[in-house]
Amino acid sequence: MKIFGRKKDKEPKAEEATYEIFGGLTIKRDPSGYEIMWRSPNVTTIKVHSMPVISQEVQFKQEGDVTHILTTECKLKLVTKEGKMEAYISKI
Repeated sequence: MKIFGRKKDKEPKAEEATYEIFGGLTIKRDPSGYEIMWRSPNVTTIKVHSMPVISQEVQFKQEGDVTHILTTECKLKLVTKEGKMEAYISKI
């Protein structure tokens, strides 16, 4: 029986990161999931496991495996839980 030591968390905590994106972004499907790209002022790329959830007020255009977000001021929220990253896109 262990008397001293740290108690292990039963549920891992979800980590969140939020980005404000000005100028739109592109979502591209690839074999391992989805790739999100935008300029900030350099090209930034993030890979997620599932299609990002796009809010209703965000305008977008679908062209095959590529989705262009047309809304110029967006908030990208990344949530990592259980080793998988999910993305949520909404208007600022």
